[in-house]
Amino acid sequence: MPFDNIIFDFDGTLSDSRRDIARAQLWAMEQVGAAPRSEEELYPLIGLPLEETFRRLLPPALHGRVAEAAALYAQYYPSRSLLTTKLFPGVRETLERLRSRGKNLAVASTKRGTGIQRATDHFGITHLFDRLQGSEGLPFKPDPAVVRAVLEGEGWDPAGTLMVGDTAMDVLAGRGAGSATCGVTYGAGGEDELRAAGPDYIISEFPALESLVA
Repeated sequence: MPFDNIIFDFDGTLSDSRRDIARAQLWAMEQVGAAPRSEEELYPLIGLPLEETFRRLLPPALHGRVAEAAALYAQYYPSRSLLTTKLFPGVRETLERLRSRGKNLAVASTKRGTGIQRATDHFGITHLFDRLQGSEGLPFKPDPAVVRAVLEGEGWDPAGTLMVGDTAMDVLAGRGAGSATCGVTYGAGGEDELRAAGPDYIISEFPALESLVA
């Protein structure tokens, strides 16, 4: 069916930010005394709230320093958030074509709104979006609050809206807000977990979205 409105997760959906995020997380872990891990081990956790991420990464003996690790990451990451981060292939061109066709576009992310705009400004795509919605003061996905904030703030009908993301949390958040959902398999989220969440659609490359939304 056609969709007038498309809401995107950011990290792992529009941008490949895995290395910058993982490196900042590894740095924070080192500061609190955790043993080294590989970057790749951290990729599946991208998109989780910071404290949950570090609770999973740190050994039980260091769980008392989870909040400290999250705070260290939050201080360290912003100035290093775009060192290796890039848009996934076809993202810019597809967004431009969708916008030219009159589609309404927004981001709903666990990132802070300032972090989203820092990245969209860097890539020169801020003007393509009606709204950049961060999770400040909102429950994190899979709670649908961040998606609902976009829908209610923009006056969009959930029935005409598609939520696009790379994790099961994105799928569950979109469904909880009453929108259709599309999973992308090229991001940081595990494909098996993504498929198990039951998105309405699945794509393996971003440009495939254009024909999907009609």
